[in-house]
Amino acid sequence: MPQCLIKYGQEYYENVSMTTPFKDLKFHEVQMVSPDYQVALHTNLGTLTVLDRLTGFGYRDIETGYRSPDGKFWLASGGYDVRKSGAETFFEAISWVKDHANTCKGK
Repeated sequence: MPQCLIKYGQEYYENVSMTTPFKDLKFHEVQMVSPDYQVALHTNLGTLTVLDRLTGFGYRDIETGYRSPDGKFWLASGGYDVRKSGAETFFEAISWVKDHANTCKGK
């Protein structure tokens, strides 16, 4: 069963498995100094982030990132929010980000 702890000053879920229901894991808001909005979900299987930001071209974009425990990163930009993906498990959420990644793909 996942446990939410405070680690390095942030919420962190331990004991997450690939079959953990995605709805049971809660994102927390990341403090930003800009008008952008970001939430993060830190787990033993990696981190998911969702960022709503003003781009350099003057329009808003929502992008989801996944960083694996070994440091690889995938980014799905262009209106992608994993919280609205329909993923039922943590594995499905990770797969959704990887399938929609269009900027960074595991580097």
